[in-house]
Amino acid sequence: MSRQLADTRRSRGTLSDHWPFDPGRIPVYYGWIVVVAGTIGMIASVPGQTVGVSVFTDDLTATTGLTRLQLSIAYLIGTGSSGLLLPRGGHAIDRYGSRTVAFVATIGLATTLVALSLVGSMSLVVGMVVLSIGFGFLRFCGQGLLTLSSRTMVSQWFDRRRGLVTAFASACMSFVLASSPALLLVLIDANGFRTAWRMMAVALIVVAVIIIVLFRVSPETSGLVIDGGTPEATTPATTPASADGTADPAGTAAHRTPAVVGTDDDLTRDEAVRDVRFWAITLPVAALSATGTALTFHIVDFGAELGLTDDQVVRIFVPIAIVSVPMSFLGGWLVDVISPLVIAGLMAAAQIVMYFSVARIDETLWIVVTVAAWGIAQGCFSPLTSAAVPRLFGRRHLGAISGIQMSALVIGSAIGPALFALVESIAGSYEAALWVSMSMPAAGLALTVLRRPSSSGAG
Repeated sequence: MSRQLADTRRSRGTLSDHWPFDPGRIPVYYGWIVVVAGTIGMIASVPGQTVGVSVFTDDLTATTGLTRLQLSIAYLIGTGSSGLLLPRGGHAIDRYGSRTVAFVATIGLATTLVALSLVGSMSLVVGMVVLSIGFGFLRFCGQGLLTLSSRTMVSQWFDRRRGLVTAFASACMSFVLASSPALLLVLIDANGFRTAWRMMAVALIVVAVIIIVLFRVSPETSGLVIDGGTPEATTPATTPASADGTADPAGTAAHRTPAVVGTDDDLTRDEAVRDVRFWAITLPVAALSATGTALTFHIVDFGAELGLTDDQVVRIFVPIAIVSVPMSFLGGWLVDVISPLVIAGLMAAAQIVMYFSVARIDETLWIVVTVAAWGIAQGCFSPLTSAAVPRLFGRRHLGAISGIQMSALVIGSAIGPALFALVESIAGSYEAALWVSMSMPAAGLALTVLRRPSSSGAG
């Protein structure tokens, strides 16, 4: 059996993609609605993101009786475990569709928030187990599945403009991530952390409804052509018949033939991970996920090491965001016209400069260099995690391949803070941790030069 025939027999929910309405009847290309819906899905993952969890740590330590260190260990266990499970989540997206997976992830995230809002004083062992499981579900459903399924869906609907539309979604997500801590603190101050989590759970139920109504797996499963082209006419000699042999004027019988997404040249997950290009684009983003999270987690202590006050050191994040947003749009445009490996090389090189300069931000010159390098690296993140994978490896197994990449990012974000704390305790300085971290982007930069595309590659 050919790989194409095997893939067409997968359950991709073709009938459901015409419910509750047919995307083909919308007067504009439905991909633009998908961009908005997918962006809402990504924004809804905030409760499972680091910034969405960090504002609740003080309340959790006071309520459960665990120390901040014990809470951090539970967070590490939960995040690492969710990262190990994400490859299966990516495979589920290809099998069941981004719509189904995003809905389940949203309900799972809402349920986890309600469960965590019920925690009270616990012993050390019980507290570590409960919070490790709770953080694991938060990270797996939020940062993992909901983000991955939403991002994968948006990437499925565009080819020529994929980089730009995914950059738009990521820019909106970046803005929300930057502003969410202040909003969440307002909710907590209003009526406590328990009510805040329950209000967020209610909001997620609303998002779940949006997902069911607006999410669609791909243009093919909706009877459309990617980028808004016109589907080839299929003019049957007679009116399609339903399963019982009666006339089927709605044409639903025709929808029962599973749509073929992508082409036979698209790489499978196993083929992609054996391709050096996959690691050339994954190592730089995994490195930034690890080191960026570590620096953010330890930023106050890191600043004190350089003789900077809390206010002085945290000010660096605003200009970094100012640089990264336009860079994200530029990178989104570039990934549509040049090889993603060039962008991966740029990101890796920017990180090497950033890791060197950030240890010297007590001097004005190095602050400027750090802001520029960090902003450029952060701006390359979106093109490499959203548009590069389908560009290089095709769309048929996009969820499974992206799941491996997302797994690397999540595991990196779990390991980064612990690695920095360990190296600092041994060497007495965070600069040593930065030197250790430099090896990952350096390896990624080397791979962009030594790349040898697979003979069965898609791009």
